[in-house]
Amino acid sequence: MTAETIVALITVLIVFLGMLAIRLHVGLSLMIAGALGIVMLLSTDAALSTVANQPYSTAASYTLTVIPLFILMGVFAVNARLAEAGFDAASRALVKVPGGPALASLTGSGFFAAVTGSSVATVATMARVSTDAILKAGYGIRLAAGVVCAGGTLGVLIPPSIILVLYAVVTGVSIGPMLLAGIGPGLLTILAYALTIVVLVLVGRRKQAPTQASVSASSAPAPDLGSDPAEVGDSGAAEVPASPAARQEKPRFDVMGLLFLAVIFLVSIGTIYMGVATPTEAASFGAMAALLILLIRTRPPRWLSVIRESLTEAVGLTAMTFLLMVGAGVFTYFLAFSGVSRALVDTVVDADMSPYVVLICCLLLLLPLGMFLDGVSMILIAAPLLHPILSAYGFEEIWIGILVVKVAEMALITPPVGMNAFVYSGSVPEAGLGRIFRGIAPFIIADVVVVAVLIMVPEIVTFLPEYSAAK
Repeated sequence: MTAETIVALITVLIVFLGMLAIRLHVGLSLMIAGALGIVMLLSTDAALSTVANQPYSTAASYTLTVIPLFILMGVFAVNARLAEAGFDAASRALVKVPGGPALASLTGSGFFAAVTGSSVATVATMARVSTDAILKAGYGIRLAAGVVCAGGTLGVLIPPSIILVLYAVVTGVSIGPMLLAGIGPGLLTILAYALTIVVLVLVGRRKQAPTQASVSASSAPAPDLGSDPAEVGDSGAAEVPASPAARQEKPRFDVMGLLFLAVIFLVSIGTIYMGVATPTEAASFGAMAALLILLIRTRPPRWLSVIRESLTEAVGLTAMTFLLMVGAGVFTYFLAFSGVSRALVDTVVDADMSPYVVLICCLLLLLPLGMFLDGVSMILIAAPLLHPILSAYGFEEIWIGILVVKVAEMALITPPVGMNAFVYSGSVPEAGLGRIFRGIAPFIIADVVVVAVLIMVPEIVTFLPEYSAAK
């Protein structure tokens, strides 16, 4: 690269980070920074032309219709209270399991993340409800913070996932197999998180046994089993004691809600697996099924208002997603024109390093991005850069995609500035960032284990796409 290109790149990055620091929307920040780079390397006319043409060139694609359809399906499902149905059913089924409320919260977060496709939105929505339920059961707020923040990341792999669709679009990978490939890693992540919760609760109970014995000897009330020992005060009482009414209250079992969730999954993802429908057709089927379910579960006088609210929310989420894509398109154009993308690929390939060393280095590069960006923004920026590098080493494209998406979402809970932690702190300010990050730490370890397993056993990713009829 020439000196002029290096100066332009440094200037663009400084401007981009500066605009993020003043809380300008990520899409606009990418667009302005990319346009500035084009001005520095070409001309103002070229930058204006790129900014003017990018919205049309980004949106005018039949493939991208799957995004608003999946968003609409998710909004309909949430407003039909299907995520609540999954949470309530899990709460009832897991009531006697160690850490049952935390496991139920994990399940609820997984359902909500899957239907919304947004980790940050899931944390913001589930934080207060899940935390109250976990604390009332006698567990510590560190466990609640870890469960909610980590649970929000489940939506990136569990289809229908908007981030998987975006990765497929920006890299040219087939959308159908990409969605199916996320199922195995998603289930593995859920299992790893669930085992982490059970281990934390059992270890917490064992550590608390001496505390309970001393409290009993002094005739003070004993803390509930499973609460965080670090959060037991001088009196020995749990940080938020559970009332008898809260303990006896049983969540309702919404059988129809669970059946409707299964219907939406089968209609939207099952048809892709069987080769009956393309991803776009499957998304339209899913959106229609979710609309019918919303009407069934809503009283007729509210039909018009709830549909209007759902459409308004879906339009807003779709516009935000496409704004990110337009901004990322301008930024990517600058990187491509400046030769940065090609130079990066050539530099890594010419370094003659082990393919797996390159893979791990590329994945580690994603973690700092979680300090500034959400999952969608990370994928739109990083995928066009990392995908060509890893593909050049002969790695399977869909497997690369799942690893990149998984680590990108993992970055949202990684210290020092995991975005999910700050969103949770805003919703539950009494938690404190220190306790939130300590609560998240065991789940980060679980994520590292999952990524290692996916690298060592790629069949977990490729099994369903290979045996499906999806194209």
